[in-house]
Amino acid sequence: MNHFKFVGLLVLSGCAGTQAARRSYEPPRIQPLATVLASAETFPCAAGLHSIPSTVVEVGVFGNVPYQSFSNGNVEINAYGDPDDLVGLEAGTRLDDPALQQCLLQFIAAQPLLQADQQRVQQLTVAPVLDQQPGLSVEVTARSAPDAYDAWWISLERPEAIAASKAPPEEVAAVSTPHTQWNPAPPTYYRRPVRTYVRYPTYRPVGVRVYVPGYRRSRGAYVHPAIRIR
Repeated sequence: MNHFKFVGLLVLSGCAGTQAARRSYEPPRIQPLATVLASAETFPCAAGLHSIPSTVVEVGVFGNVPYQSFSNGNVEINAYGDPDDLVGLEAGTRLDDPALQQCLLQFIAAQPLLQADQQRVQQLTVAPVLDQQPGLSVEVTARSAPDAYDAWWISLERPEAIAASKAPPEEVAAVSTPHTQWNPAPPTYYRRPVRTYVRYPTYRPVGVRVYVPGYRRSRGAYVHPAIRIR
């Protein structure tokens, strides 16, 4: 959750050079979102995830990067960028439970595509730490940290890919909706039904606009899930 360790706000314009930059990805380093959600069912701490509103954020390292948020009541998962080529993934909890935090650490450790990156996460403890290496940074963030929303976090971040994943205003508008009109993803998106007796909170304060669950990125542009690309 290294939002506050990066200086400056990267803004993408509509010029040709910027469009080229948005397409210049390095190879993926994190499992696709569908695989992450399937993997979550094998970890007791992350099982039972359901979509929750993901507020449009315009500042910071993840400013204007579309993302999807999930909760199982005790844990929040945020997945940033193209669902098939994630540029950031974080898991957090407000429970002071070392065993749960260790389980989340192991869950995140299973999500990098490279074994070396998996081992980097597995070697971490639940204490705050930042491991910055080319292509993928790994961080454990304390609840007391700025922009932590009173939650403990373990996160994967791809700084260069994050910069290339920022959406221009028209794309943010296309894949977001007023909070009052937000609907969760269809039940088929998940591995188990919503538990009506469970509250699925959002750690980040819900803003005026939130991202639409199930958005996609096609031909370098973020699109609403209802739009068909031929």
